[in-house]
Amino acid sequence: MKKTTYFYILKEIFPVFLIGLMTFTVILLMDKILKLIELIVTRGVSLSQVLMLLLFISPSFLIFTLPMAFLLSTLLSFGRLSGDSEITAFKASGISLYQLYFPVLLFSIGTYLLTTFLVLYGLPWGNRGFKATVFLLAQSKADIEIKERVFNDSFDGFVIYVDKVPIQGKKMEGILIYDERDKERLNTIFAREGLLVSNPKSQEVLLRLTNGDIHRFEPRTNTYQKMQFDTYDLRLELASAFAAVGRKLREHEMSIDDIKGIIDKKKARGEDITPQEVALHKRYSIPFSCLVFGLIGVPLGIQPRRSGRSYGFILSILLLLAYYISLTGSEILAIRKTIPPFLSGWAPNILFGGFGIYLLIGTSRESPFRPLIWVTEAIEFIERKWKGLFEDV
Repeated sequence: MKKTTYFYILKEIFPVFLIGLMTFTVILLMDKILKLIELIVTRGVSLSQVLMLLLFISPSFLIFTLPMAFLLSTLLSFGRLSGDSEITAFKASGISLYQLYFPVLLFSIGTYLLTTFLVLYGLPWGNRGFKATVFLLAQSKADIEIKERVFNDSFDGFVIYVDKVPIQGKKMEGILIYDERDKERLNTIFAREGLLVSNPKSQEVLLRLTNGDIHRFEPRTNTYQKMQFDTYDLRLELASAFAAVGRKLREHEMSIDDIKGIIDKKKARGEDITPQEVALHKRYSIPFSCLVFGLIGVPLGIQPRRSGRSYGFILSILLLLAYYISLTGSEILAIRKTIPPFLSGWAPNILFGGFGIYLLIGTSRESPFRPLIWVTEAIEFIERKWKGLFEDV
């Protein structure tokens, strides 16, 4: 009987979890998706390469959307079971609330382990793959864009003219480059030959020029210089569309190893490492929110109410907002050194975890949570007013 009940609850939670995960992930990825679509339209990047970029950046968003989807699925599923009086039927059969919570606990542990795996291994893998793919895109772009006897302005800050390209995109002859990256120091470069060189380690594309001159003019001082060189390496900047996608990783996209690397460098320079310590504790604490949301979701989901599924959705959004506002607030306090960096990530889990245990014990004793009743009445009032507006029309 218990096994059947456990599988029934898991089967109720899992589809909603998948839908919520897909929805939250798409919402958070929307900004990246628009930039990647721009690459397809303006830069001729293939759909397969764009999908690979999406795959590589997905771990940095999944570590947030997995706990969010789990909370939503728990609230909606137990709200449906409660609304259809199935929770009452389970209790009448001798199954306690703690036994109903057991499959949710198993699911929350699985979600926690998956999120932790993404934090420890998914983020480093995604960051490496993302950088490598952007580098390959930039390399292929450089190979394709440089055409002979055409003024090529596809590279940021450069206009490149090549007389001959015996080997397409690689070896070049008769090169003229107008360099306007520094507005106070304009360079015109002439070179007999040039060669595109890729550096996978630094992930740069270089134009190696040989046997040439640099003509430099400084408008501010009205001075002119001429310099000769045997070999001169010119780093080709990514075009703006690639730069928007391949810019330096944001903090929430960094792996634990990336953050630890920054901490070591700042320690060596004697700089403040509090922001990085805060980010590090957040990496470890966010997966734990899956366990916390399981404690909260079950008792809140089965609270008596008259509203439908919209209640569970609205309540989950409110809880997520409250959790991430408290996470942001504790982060600000830690950066200001009001609280230790450790509490920046763990304080919300301690607070919401204690709240979840209180709710679980109270609900098992058939003791309703008064503030939730007020929230329920407010949601029902808003729903009635909203429906009334459309009925009047």
